[in-house]
Amino acid sequence: MKNEPVYTKLQEDIYEINNQYFYGEPVHTYLIELEDKVLLFDISTYSKNIEKFILSFNKPPIAIISHGSCGIKDGTEWQEKIGLKVYAHKADENHPWLRMKPDVFFTEMPVFAQNIEVIHSPGHSAGAVCVLEKNTKSLFTGDTFHGDTNGKVKDFTRETPEDYENLSDRIKSCKKLLQYDFENVYPFHYSIIETDGKKALRDYLKGK
Repeated sequence: MKNEPVYTKLQEDIYEINNQYFYGEPVHTYLIELEDKVLLFDISTYSKNIEKFILSFNKPPIAIISHGSCGIKDGTEWQEKIGLKVYAHKADENHPWLRMKPDVFFTEMPVFAQNIEVIHSPGHSAGAVCVLEKNTKSLFTGDTFHGDTNGKVKDFTRETPEDYENLSDRIKSCKKLLQYDFENVYPFHYSIIETDGKKALRDYLKGK
């Protein structure tokens, strides 16, 4: 992994930070370059190489966590080392897996830029959020839903729910997401869905 690139460019101004793991499982964390800042969607583990990449944009770094579980303890190190300002939904303030203290707990959806919309998507947790980047029609979903290796939506109804989850709310949130214009799906766990993400979600929700 030492010689592997720090990031992969996914779309114009959108990058995935490589080699990220959550309790031993590979996951996805992202950086979106905005006009006057860089926005991280979920927080990567700390390394000097990732720090160098984030700071290479010469813009203030902020982060929004998709749900409490993604508030990893390395977030504190990022806050101290580069002044990362971390946002999280207030409904996840007491999430049992939250391992850091976000700078901002919000209830009204924050506005980071004209091309960015934060969408409350409760279900996987009460404070789960998605982020839509409108220019590329990219939806960052955290664990609200995710893809499988066949380009379809992985059936989360088959997963064993955590105590903080509400399956009915999660399905309602996924149905709400169909109101938005997106093509690419960038989740936290499992597989990315490119170009046909909205169709994949619509197909998955039939009969639910």
